[in-house]
Amino acid sequence: MSPDHESTLPIRLGSVTVAVPDPAATAAFLRDGLGFHVTPRGDGGMNATTSGEYAQPAPGRYLTLLPGDATELREITFDVTDGYPFEELERRAASYGLDAGRLRPDADGGAGVAVVDTSGLRLVCRPAGPPIATPLPAAPLRPRRLGHINVKVPDAPATAALISGMLDLKLSEQIGTGLFFFRVGTEHHNFGVRGGSVRPDAHHLAFEVAGWDSYRVLCDHLADLGHKVEYGPGRHGPGHNLFVYLRDPSSGLRLELYSDMAHIHDEASYTPPRWEMSDRGNTVNRWGPAPPESFLE
Repeated sequence: MSPDHESTLPIRLGSVTVAVPDPAATAAFLRDGLGFHVTPRGDGGMNATTSGEYAQPAPGRYLTLLPGDATELREITFDVTDGYPFEELERRAASYGLDAGRLRPDADGGAGVAVVDTSGLRLVCRPAGPPIATPLPAAPLRPRRLGHINVKVPDAPATAALISGMLDLKLSEQIGTGLFFFRVGTEHHNFGVRGGSVRPDAHHLAFEVAGWDSYRVLCDHLADLGHKVEYGPGRHGPGHNLFVYLRDPSSGLRLELYSDMAHIHDEASYTPPRWEMSDRGNTVNRWGPAPPESFLE
């Protein structure tokens, strides 16, 4: 099979790197509030991880926190196979007028490729780094895994075209021309793109929890620590998933705790639904109420 016909579809969304004003404080919130496993890095940052994919060891990182003057999205990493066609990824990047830089193996992952689009969004494809050495003990608070990231960009249709054309992610649903939902496998979305930002930024990072009963335990625990949820619980239209949103107090980084996400198994017959922005009452929260203004920033 020629490289032109090899898929550049990743295995999964692997990790997200963000800069925050105080990595240790954000890591403490993740550890104490949500049961994350956090470890220091040699560059002054922190790695945070959770339980891992089903029947798989916990990865070394789902979220990397680096020191920065402000909260800022630095990198989105997709896990790929050892035999991934990097030459094809480089060719596709070039067709969009973008350079693809090679990455050497390091503690964060294997040899790979990084592509930065015209807005500054940095996308990385590389095999995952080693899992943590010791299995994590059972914990009722800890989310299962990183499920998706929702990214704010200057030009949502352009970024959506890049994600589809360069990485082969599949469109699951769309709201006007301002919000797109893409998937890697069957789960409804692993990558969301929305417009309205002057530079790439993370609207939220989403971690899967076990189900409806998890929210009572998590939200009671957060309340005991003095934290309030920003929005939810509710149920989205696209993806049909349950949600609760909260923000790290020190950085403002928004996290979604989701469960019950829809899966798409019949690719041949699936047609991505398209909503309009005026359908917000049926898309953001089918149960109501509408989100707070902070959520729409």
